[in-house]
Amino acid sequence: MNDLFSKIENFLFDILGLVLPGVIFLLIIISPVSFFDSNKIQDQTLSNSFVLSAMVTILKMLKTYWASNLNITLLVLIIIAYLIGHSIKVFSIIIYEFFTAIFDKSLNRLVIFLFRQCIRFYAYVNSWFTKTPYQNTYLYKQIKILFTPIKNTIAKIFTFNSDNYFNDNEQLKSDCVSLINQRLNTTFPNVWYSVYKLSTVMQQQENIKALSGFFLVKYNLYRSLSFIFIFTTIYYYCFFKAAAAYISPELTKISPIILFSSTILWFTFHYKYKRYWTLCGNETLVSLYYFLNKTKINEA
Repeated sequence: MNDLFSKIENFLFDILGLVLPGVIFLLIIISPVSFFDSNKIQDQTLSNSFVLSAMVTILKMLKTYWASNLNITLLVLIIIAYLIGHSIKVFSIIIYEFFTAIFDKSLNRLVIFLFRQCIRFYAYVNSWFTKTPYQNTYLYKQIKILFTPIKNTIAKIFTFNSDNYFNDNEQLKSDCVSLINQRLNTTFPNVWYSVYKLSTVMQQQENIKALSGFFLVKYNLYRSLSFIFIFTTIYYYCFFKAAAAYISPELTKISPIILFSSTILWFTFHYKYKRYWTLCGNETLVSLYYFLNKTKINEA
């Protein structure tokens, strides 16, 4: 039974984490071919535009070989989607590492520093007119109330790293490590990755039902989708710019809506990717704590 659940989990991981992102990426790549009439494009224009040349080539392939060999086409597309899914997963990791270095570890710290300097300047100016601490002034309280949701949203957009687990459970991790060292008479490292791997092995060996595997699959899926919609925004922008003269005026009018929608989808999956990473880590931590205290729980 454990082998069956393991195979199902691996199957879901491949489908949701690799094949589905690959399929979505292929659909996005192919979708612009339905937006314009390739017969109206001159050969010289095609030779000068990589985007239009690629679109016309894809359209010709769809109309000739792929349309007459549907079954083979679907099989080939699934295999290609699976392979592309691997590439998307790798590049999404690389891109997010760059974004973490640029924003979380550099620009965000600068912004926080400047913001604190503004608060200090406000406090200095306020001290000239009143003896009341600026934190107790009505104006400061109202600004804080109005600015808090804006600050939180901006932080969610420009923060690319996520917590390994809920901050409230830091003591839970320390307790788990202490119990492990006490029972095994060892010095198990109080490092998250080691705790995470031990909890994962424990779930498999002790057949403990937990949602960490499900959260991990969704985490990988949402990270890949986030990367895809970063690409989509850039890709559609280049396409609309290159094919502006060959698409309908109605489509040109709604192109900003399409670009805005892809940006919104990026933010959606960007937010969910970080959340499910935290949920996955928190689930593994709680599972480990449950296992280490299982005897006491059963005796209660």
